[in-house]
Amino acid sequence: MMNEGVNPDVVTFSSIIDALCKEKRTEEAITMLEVMSQINVKPDIVTYNCLIHGLCSSNKWSEATSLLNRMMNEGVHPNVVTFNSFINALCKEKRTKEAISMLELMSQRNVKPNIVTYRCLIHGLCKSGQYEEAKSLLSKMVTESIVPDIGTFYILLDAICKQGTKDKAHEVLNVMDQLGVKPNEFTYRSMIRMYCALGEMNKAKDVFDSMETEGFAPDLTAYTMLINGYAKCKSKGETVKLAE
Repeated sequence: MMNEGVNPDVVTFSSIIDALCKEKRTEEAITMLEVMSQINVKPDIVTYNCLIHGLCSSNKWSEATSLLNRMMNEGVHPNVVTFNSFINALCKEKRTKEAISMLELMSQRNVKPNIVTYRCLIHGLCKSGQYEEAKSLLSKMVTESIVPDIGTFYILLDAICKQGTKDKAHEVLNVMDQLGVKPNEFTYRSMIRMYCALGEMNKAKDVFDSMETEGFAPDLTAYTMLINGYAKCKSKGETVKLAE
């Protein structure tokens, strides 16, 4: 392009940087950023977001932080996509305290979090066993008029069900009901798995029946969980009524 006298613009560079970052070739991507400076092409928010996402995904935290400071110094304001890249990567590393700090920084810079922000944080907190903190974030979403969807609820509910705390699971289901969020097949499976693990087969069968009533055809996973649950109870000498 340049040999033909066609000067690449910010869109050209952003496309190349994005492709390099997806291939984990972040050093080459940063080199392209320097080339932009040399030919007076100013990077925009898309350019920086591509780079920051690539650096965060590669666990290059110091480089990503330096780039965040650089873009702000150049007058390019980070947006929700910028912060989500940091938060998502930090949560995957179970660095939830730092991820929450990024949420606070968003507030300071008047950047409104979206459902992706909260879903990443809730998932990260659940992975770290911080269920109460995850529930608090869910409440904060509602307060900020960000509508939690079934995907967000499922992350929290599934983690609580795996913990075996049925009271907390019912709390989440009650909030879903209050907000008009309908359970999906995955939430039913989580509840069935929990009750089977607790040996409460009558309740597991009730959830199974509710799943059918709501129009979700039970799959092999749901049947297998029930069969294994009944078999486990029988092996312990417990009397259970076999589901038809």
